[in-house]
Amino acid sequence: MIMSKFYYIQAKIPPHLSDELDHMAMSQFNCSGVEEFSIDEPKVDEILGDRSYSGGDVPESVIYEVEEVLTNEGVLKKYYFEDELDSVEFNKYLTEQKIPSSCESDEIKDWNEEWKKGYTPILVSSELEIIPEWEKEGYQSRATNQVYIYPGMGFGTGSHETTFLCLKLLMSLNYKSFTTCLDFGCGSGILGLALEILRPNEVEIDLYDIDSQALDNCRQNIDLNQIENDQIKLLLPKDREQIQRKYDLVFANILQNVLLTEGEYL
Repeated sequence: MIMSKFYYIQAKIPPHLSDELDHMAMSQFNCSGVEEFSIDEPKVDEILGDRSYSGGDVPESVIYEVEEVLTNEGVLKKYYFEDELDSVEFNKYLTEQKIPSSCESDEIKDWNEEWKKGYTPILVSSELEIIPEWEKEGYQSRATNQVYIYPGMGFGTGSHETTFLCLKLLMSLNYKSFTTCLDFGCGSGILGLALEILRPNEVEIDLYDIDSQALDNCRQNIDLNQIENDQIKLLLPKDREQIQRKYDLVFANILQNVLLTEGEYL
């Protein structure tokens, strides 16, 4: 079997720069993918001390406690590159920003199978589960509704904390009363499409993104979920005039600085 060589940068990223650096790595340094592995077992054991939760569910308060400690100390990430020069340049950039990092290289047998390891089904509630496209056949879902997602390049799968929290909040709302929804900065469309799956053909949904490739990923996921709602619109900046002034529900799972800027116009 042919082995593929790849290069990666391992770094501890300050929480407030996490999303910004992910975007920069992909848009300016040809990064092929990002792996986040902030949950370090020895560190978790250190935080929990003598507390043990074997044989039962870990309380949400404890999960938040662990996440807060780990996040405040920095998010551990691996940035993968196919070209060594790209990895070297990105590492140089991180060094200039005084962000601890190191360059490594490795070989894998199958790149597609390797990156899929980072995406597994995510149970949001008893009503909703997010399932990667390759798990669609034969997977026994634990929820009454399923959203199947093909992970585009950094466009959202539900594994990111803010995406998961948006989905959790959706389930806590009276979503059955919603008739209009804007997913602003939609990426894969996961948030807007989750509402569509919960209320099929009953909601006008606008999926907006500045990246046309994100909307291509949305179309892919619409087809994957066999959605036929003609009230779903895919909008780019040139279509901004089509965005309504009021919606029953607005998702805006994007960077804070963008929210503050865009808020002036919405």
